[in-house]
Amino acid sequence: MNTSAVARLLNVSHSTIQRWVSQLNMEVERNQLGHYQFSEEDIALLRKIQNQLNEGIILQKVSISESKIRKATVQKHTEMTKEHEQLLERIVRLENGLKTKADDVVSYQLLQHRSEMEEMHKLVKKLEARIEALETPTIPPFDYFIAAEEAAVTKKTKKRPFMKTIFGIGRKDDSTSWSTADSD
Repeated sequence: MNTSAVARLLNVSHSTIQRWVSQLNMEVERNQLGHYQFSEEDIALLRKIQNQLNEGIILQKVSISESKIRKATVQKHTEMTKEHEQLLERIVRLENGLKTKADDVVSYQLLQHRSEMEEMHKLVKKLEARIEALETPTIPPFDYFIAAEEAAVTKKTKKRPFMKTIFGIGRKDDSTSWSTADSD
């Protein structure tokens, strides 16, 4: 019988059956899939356990027959054969090879990162120089006050009539024409 069938028979859950088997170290057969296969003797033992628990005895103090208690088996250490030693040596060599390979890869990556960082540093320096060149003024600032003073200092010339400018009437070097033009 499987665990679920025994659990229905005893009116408990299948996890309760599994807990009893594991905590009481019961020796129960297993199928190919690793599931418990209970015999009639196992079911009778589980009924005795259930009765003791119903009487108020705690699970750790439940007594079961010695024949159904699992006993731990210790495997004897067998001497290593020549093949085992060769396999072990090969494993050690492979592990050492992996360690050195990993170290080489990390070293290469560090060198790559370092060169990339140096290139970035050079680029940052160029950008800083370019920004500084753009921020420094190359044309002196225009001083509005000086321009206003220069405009005030310049002498305004008197406008002369167009006709007098063309025909030369009223020139300063010609005193006669100057006077004649004024008298007319």
